[in-house]
Amino acid sequence: MQKMSTIDWPAWIINISLIVLFREVAVWLMTQLYHPELGNLLGLVSLLGCMALWRTFKRSPLRVVDTNNKLMKESAFAFLPICAGALITLMHMGKQTLVFLLILFVSTLVPLWVYARISKRFL
Repeated sequence: MQKMSTIDWPAWIINISLIVLFREVAVWLMTQLYHPELGNLLGLVSLLGCMALWRTFKRSPLRVVDTNNKLMKESAFAFLPICAGALITLMHMGKQTLVFLLILFVSTLVPLWVYARISKRFL
């Protein structure tokens, strides 16, 4: 009989708290600078920078890395409504479809490629 895996609640709480904390501070800061739309991006970049800096001096705890992997895998479904909205928009674009696809390519695939390169180097 196999033993069922248990949920590492402290690691989940730490991971989610870090994400929420960085995002909320970044949104607050960018709201003070009259650009709240940049808050999510600043939060993501600052969290990535802090984790990369942490990685240069110390090893990341395996519990947090495992929890983060599970969180990233499960949160992929959050992008399905975005994809559906993009398809509906694409159908109504007409002659501007190529510009839309170029913007979609640059704003999605290029940052993911950069993130993959950084992840490969530091992990």
